Amino acid sequence: MKPDPNSNASGEVPYRALVEQSLVGIYVIQDSVLRYANAAFAHMTGFQPEEIVGQRLADLVSPGSLDEVQRKETERLLQGSSIRYLTRGRHKDGRDIDLEVHGSAVEFNGRPAVAGVAIDVSERLRYERELDASREELRELTTHLNSVREQQRATIAREVHDVLGGILTGIKMDANRILEREPTSELGAITRDLLASVQEGIDVVREISESLYPAVLDYLGLEAAIRHHLDRFCPRHGLRPMVEITREAAPLSSLQKLAAYRIFQESLTNVVRHAQATQVVVRIEVDEARFDLFVEDDGVGIKSSRHRRGGMGLISMRERAREVGGEFSARPGPTCGTCIQLTLPLGDGRRSA
Repeated sequence: MKPDPNSNASGEVPYRALVEQSLVGIYVIQDSVLRYANAAFAHMTGFQPEEIVGQRLADLVSPGSLDEVQRKETERLLQGSSIRYLTRGRHKDGRDIDLEVHGSAVEFNGRPAVAGVAIDVSERLRYERELDASREELRELTTHLNSVREQQRATIAREVHDVLGGILTGIKMDANRILEREPTSELGAITRDLLASVQEGIDVVREISESLYPAVLDYLGLEAAIRHHLDRFCPRHGLRPMVEITREAAPLSSLQKLAAYRIFQESLTNVVRHAQATQVVVRIEVDEARFDLFVEDDGVGIKSSRHRRGGMGLISMRERAREVGGEFSARPGPTCGTCIQLTLPLGDGRRSA
């Protein structure tokens, strides 16, 4: 039987064979010159192993990354440490490639050198960049849709209030005139029933208009709008409201106020839909630098709401907060239930780029 050339009689691991067959690139750099490269490293740079050995570091690294690579090489030699980082290499055909390298100081032929491994991460980084771009486009689309939706809500609210409300008010005035002339007749009784129906319609119009766009938010501010909504919303759904505000008239921009109000509204809707709560507490805390809105309930608590099928409420609230430079969180309450928190910086309502 012929001896196996890769066998090792001493029982030691055949490192040379492992290095040559490795799927990751392995290299040795000394005096800024490539002294060794396995087939995988040569392949990712477009060279043959016999071509690449002896190449200068400046020929294998993108010009924009050369200073950083040389600096890290010097650090490893001086400190004897290992470093892992991303850089850009230069392919034989002249294009740049993204590399993740992990190198350590070693001794090679009796002198200091750097040995390490390299992985071509160009495809991974391209996918990550495309994913980041898609996320940014989705966020821009969400911001645009929210803006369009708010404009449509405001327009519909004005039309409902001014036009439909005006028509009903006119009918009410005419009915009152009839009632003044026929207060005791059968016509008067019919007119009183008509007035009751018209007043109910006016109340519904006011309710619809307020739900579409809260006029009180523009005229009286966020705190008044929150109190007003709680007064109408909580009795209807059997909730006991509590409001704790440390400072009225917080200096928020109009965009911040609208975002905070919509997040507050959506939080109440989630309480009714999912919490099985009996009480909701709304707290507003303001200092010189930030505004915090808390909506807490005593219900069953949050249970993987982030991943609930069809559950878009938390996503919508998180995006609204981001649009105005804020932060949003949903977490279990201190004793039970769920705590929704919105934090806004006091300023122009937009996070700097």
